Amino acid sequence: MKKISKWFAGTTAFATLAGSAVATVAPLTASAATKIKNPFPVTYKSSKKAIKGGTVKVAEVSDTPFVGQWVQALSQEATDADVEAPALESLFWTDSQFKFKKGGPANITFNNSNKTATITLRKNLRWSDGSQVTAKDVEYEYELIANPAYGSSRWTDSLADIVGLADYHAGKAKTISGITYPDGENGKVLRIQFKTMRPGFTQSGNGFFLESAEPYQYLKSVDPKKLVSDAKTTTRPLTTGPFRVKKIVPGESIAYERNPYYWGAKPKLNGVNVTIISTAQAVASMRSHQYDIYQQLGNDQYKQARRIKGYTITGNQALYFSALYFNLGHYDAKTSMNVTDRKTPLQKTDLRKAIGYARNTAQVLQKYNNGLSVPANTTVPPIFGKFWDSSVPGYAAAQNLKRANSLLTKAGFKWNSKKTFRIDPSTGKRLTLTYLARSGAANSEIIAQNYIQQWKKVGITVKLYKGKLTDFNTWVSMMTDPTADQSWDFTDGAWSTSSEPSQTDLFSATAPFNFGHFASKRLTSLLNATNNQKSLKASYRVKQFQKYQKYVYDTAFVIPTSYSINWIPNNNRIKTYSSAYGNNPGGTKGNSWATMQVVSKTLAKK
Repeated sequence: MKKISKWFAGTTAFATLAGSAVATVAPLTASAATKIKNPFPVTYKSSKKAIKGGTVKVAEVSDTPFVGQWVQALSQEATDADVEAPALESLFWTDSQFKFKKGGPANITFNNSNKTATITLRKNLRWSDGSQVTAKDVEYEYELIANPAYGSSRWTDSLADIVGLADYHAGKAKTISGITYPDGENGKVLRIQFKTMRPGFTQSGNGFFLESAEPYQYLKSVDPKKLVSDAKTTTRPLTTGPFRVKKIVPGESIAYERNPYYWGAKPKLNGVNVTIISTAQAVASMRSHQYDIYQQLGNDQYKQARRIKGYTITGNQALYFSALYFNLGHYDAKTSMNVTDRKTPLQKTDLRKAIGYARNTAQVLQKYNNGLSVPANTTVPPIFGKFWDSSVPGYAAAQNLKRANSLLTKAGFKWNSKKTFRIDPSTGKRLTLTYLARSGAANSEIIAQNYIQQWKKVGITVKLYKGKLTDFNTWVSMMTDPTADQSWDFTDGAWSTSSEPSQTDLFSATAPFNFGHFASKRLTSLLNATNNQKSLKASYRVKQFQKYQKYVYDTAFVIPTSYSINWIPNNNRIKTYSSAYGNNPGGTKGNSWATMQVVSKTLAKK
């Protein structure tokens, strides 16, 4: 049901700890630790006959309000993607393997000889006010990302492969020369000229071109700097999905009604209501049968949720990874480049490795996540099959204090005379680092303090940023605003990734989402190799991904932490619900919100 793109995930995969310390459990081997199996059915089908109409109630579990940004170029959070899903629809349909297929709002074709992609919109594709979706609307999304005035954080090297887009981004051109309109701006055809054809072009989420449109005529009069906060992009959006916004209570709830201008079959439901509820309320709400669907429940809540009658849990392996990021530099907004220039002891690779080895990640995940999260060994999730390298050891599979101590000593961080802490050789003072830990779960504080205690065992003194946890929305602002306070040393981040394994948009030298700001010629070379012409040959591309993952492990500029299972309790009054990927979930055809039905007016209690 989730839109496939790159988003900040609202919570990490670390589950709740029952006490102030983590009990010791047997360590896992790297190969065993990273194996993850989906224990749930992918699809649920009721044997009962569906009724006409009905309104489905959705609970989005979050301890922070949703931002409610409807322009995709300006949106950053997975929570927004969840709550906006009934009204948003990608331009292109995909199969279960994330490959583009025909039949959606638009089709895309490629001409390898001419190095072009042609996007053809449906003639009956309209915005929710009845106006036509045009080729200019598709092009406008590129303007929103490439024009710095709009403040988008989605500009990357990948998009620079479109002819003329880098010049437009740099202010050297007023238009994008590589995007043309065979039938005019108000027509239904758009052509994109590339510098190079890439192996991921046939996969959704490849990052080399966009998969959405924005209503140009509706938004063009809004000052670029004010667009992100304007009502037209926050509370009065135009959309193309099966439902449209009826009412928004900012940050709290969205009521949807049928979109009368939807290009596809008339939605089966009368409406959908989405409401934010806190993690503390979630299980009690399920017991009271208040909502049909519960999205983003924590893994620590699974044992309680699975016993509640009236619900069936569906699930699938997640396009997700979490990781520990080190603050090594800054993002230069003028040059759109990450610069690894921060004066910090973390510039020493062995210190970063020691921090990774010292954490008891596997113990936390094994004991408290009910098998729904496992330690990660690379930043490429196992769902990508052959592109994931299971041979990379990683740092999360088993705590290794002996190895951490050895690395610290080797790097020159000696113990003080009483062996209570280590000394930073560059200052001669106690080695002290700041941990930007996020809130979001009931026991987030306990989790953070547990890791601080593990680092203390190897002599690393760690304190929380400003002495407390940081809420998710503030954390996102700090990660994406180059002017934000940078007095933190490391933080846990999590991604709902795109459906193509390329990691250029996350870790390239120009990626705003590279919030550790690590950049090197070797990293750039490796990322480019996973997407070059030679990578059109699958075996070659697999080898390049293996080299890239080995480099991430060797340099430890980021420490992969966990992979996870997406699991969603859905009430048994829903006729069919599927966690399958693609536009044919559970045997239905098309948009799953459009085809959703219920079998009764009230929620099932058994």
